[in-house]
Amino acid sequence: MRSDWFAQVDGAFDMIVSNPPYIALDEMPGLDRDVRDHEPRMALTDEGDGLEAYRRIAGGAAAHLRPGGWLMVEIGPTQAQAVRDLLAAGGFGHIGTRQDFDGRHRVIFGQKPQKVAV
Repeated sequence: MRSDWFAQVDGAFDMIVSNPPYIALDEMPGLDRDVRDHEPRMALTDEGDGLEAYRRIAGGAAAHLRPGGWLMVEIGPTQAQAVRDLLAAGGFGHIGTRQDFDGRHRVIFGQKPQKVAV
């Protein structure tokens, strides 16, 4: 399946995992050369503040998750609070952070609420 984020996605899933482009444009010159010069640029940066993918994911993921489903995204080491806030604004609960082996925030996760019985 090929899609611009959720545009061509149908169905509901138990989990959505993403490693989106999260490097801010002003951080690109400081990247290790092996990364900057060999990875596709669109895999690294949104050419802006590094948060655009999270805005789109947080705004669209809940429509493609089953009740109780989870969203997990890799983040840059300075983005934890901003991405947590975006998930909260998108209606996710049980939002948490996991660190990498260097102790830096690396993954943010959140859960779509269960359906409320009527």
